[in-house]
Amino acid sequence: MKQFSKVLLTAIAGASTVDQLLETYFPEAVSGKSAQMTVANVMDSLGMTGPNTAFAESSCPDELNHDSFTADISERLGAQMGEVFILGGLAGVPFVGAAGWNAFAHHVPDGGNVFVLYAPHVGISETGKVGKVHRPGMPKETSACGSAVGAFNALVKDPTVATAPPAPFDYEQSYMM
Repeated sequence: MKQFSKVLLTAIAGASTVDQLLETYFPEAVSGKSAQMTVANVMDSLGMTGPNTAFAESSCPDELNHDSFTADISERLGAQMGEVFILGGLAGVPFVGAAGWNAFAHHVPDGGNVFVLYAPHVGISETGKVGKVHRPGMPKETSACGSAVGAFNALVKDPTVATAPPAPFDYEQSYMM
């Protein structure tokens, strides 16, 4: 099942630049459609269906992960399985905690199956910068995933932030560091 841990990317850029960068930095990346088709085939072979399988999704809430019903892996799997239990937060980390996982467990059909999608993301800009995208209507490139990039930059600047107590109104971002 290693292929399900491959990086899934949303890229907004010219095909040749993106293709080159994908091959260089993410040689095992697959499209949402390709991943969903592989999942569907494996599920079919195991007798897993929408009605007998509880589907939970944990991907970053960034709009880049949820902007195309026909291309995004989370949207495609949601359409395939029917109901979706959302676990995710920033950077795709399932921040629901023990209570959220317990709630999800109560959605599993008797004798049924569980399928969890964990999907972090990274962008590639039109200028070929990994970790950046140029979103429509924005004057310049911005971070994608902003949480992961922000945590990385904070740790580079001051490694002691990793041991700091969580910020009271920013638990998810504090966890990222």
